[in-house]
Amino acid sequence: MSILDNVIPVSEIQEGKFVVVYGRSGSGKTWFGASFPKPMLYLKIGDDGANTIKNVEEIYVKEINKVSELKQALEECLQDKKYESVFVDTFSLLVNEWKNENIIKKNKKMTQQAWGDLLTETEECVRLAHKLSLKKWVILSCHEVTDSIDGMEDELLPDVRASVSKGARTYLEGMANYGIHMVKIQKEVDNPKTGEPETRVRFSADIGPNPYYWTKLQVDPKTKVPKRIINPTFGKLMKVVKPEENK
Repeated sequence: MSILDNVIPVSEIQEGKFVVVYGRSGSGKTWFGASFPKPMLYLKIGDDGANTIKNVEEIYVKEINKVSELKQALEECLQDKKYESVFVDTFSLLVNEWKNENIIKKNKKMTQQAWGDLLTETEECVRLAHKLSLKKWVILSCHEVTDSIDGMEDELLPDVRASVSKGARTYLEGMANYGIHMVKIQKEVDNPKTGEPETRVRFSADIGPNPYYWTKLQVDPKTKVPKRIINPTFGKLMKVVKPEENK
């Protein structure tokens, strides 16, 4: 039997639902991620924002303390029929958990071999997340990091991306269907009733092409994509990605 006997039309390829949301702490990543379809399994790594979604219904939490636990959870979700979305928050902290488990607790040092093991473990989690995204929405929340070359900061544009190991970044950015950068916007305005100054806070999701931040949308090139969505939700994102289906 030839491997080419099983070719299919490109229109029949399963649509991926792999979302990477990244930004600084307090930029609204968790709130945005929690707006995705329910019921949702919230895989909590660290304590970076769960308090902001305590009142959101149909979110079920599992705390993750080891890389092996995350891999097991993602593998089990491949057979799950209950959850519409799986939200890993914060995926960037996986590196810290791995170091704590394999280096600090064992009183070891981060050798070249250890970095290689960490890369392998992280890549495996990304691959599992990608595989799962063919069945349900998968959201990975990450902190942001800025890459620069020492001594050339003024000559080069900053390169802001999701904070994962450099080796794993290739997998994360290549496999993601959506790469979204979150920003917190604060503006001082006068209260129209009291005349007193007050601070208004909004959150912004950068989704269009950007010279500073990594963004990614797998949409029809004819679709008009705005640079950003203010106070983003899953519904607002879908109106951009699939305008004909979400009028």
